[in-house]
Amino acid sequence: FRERRADKAAADAEKAVGSGAGEEVEPSAAAEMSEAELEHAAEVLGYAAVKYADLKSNRISNYVFSYERMLATTGNTAVYLIYAHARVCSIIDKSGVDVAELKRKRTPIHLDQPAELAFGACIARFTDILDKVLADLLPNVICEYLYDACAKMNTFIRECRVIGVPETPSRLMLCCAGLNLMRTCFDLLGIPYLDRI
Repeated sequence: FRERRADKAAADAEKAVGSGAGEEVEPSAAAEMSEAELEHAAEVLGYAAVKYADLKSNRISNYVFSYERMLATTGNTAVYLIYAHARVCSIIDKSGVDVAELKRKRTPIHLDQPAELAFGACIARFTDILDKVLADLLPNVICEYLYDACAKMNTFIRECRVIGVPETPSRLMLCCAGLNLMRTCFDLLGIPYLDRI
């Protein structure tokens, strides 16, 4: 049943891939993608949208099944989360900085601005969230946390310039920490993600 819903969602997602992801996320890279890449992105978004919609609801709650809501580019949807992931990948790539070298040097992260502090504090809560998930066996807790982390990350990126400032090394490391967090959450939920949309 989930496969049929995912196929329908993938078809709907294919129409939406090139349309961008709302005001929170950078314009789409779909114009630069090959037909095969666009098809793959649509499949990933469609599958992820259905699976995330199932997981984000408390297992004892009812929910209304809606492709339109699942494929929304804003709000607590897989599409929004995957676009946020792709946005961070794009920022790191566009920086031109060797992030592996920053990691090797153990570049410190400075949380001087309120948006940096909020995002860093959110990342630091991860182990507490995992403890809660293991105790209660509720995957929706990871979904809520991932959405909150992405929202804080988008605020951080919007309010704190990452590239071309003295704080670039620290902010790139914060972006990397956020990227690692997002990928870990996606993996725990069994949801695929994209580095580029």
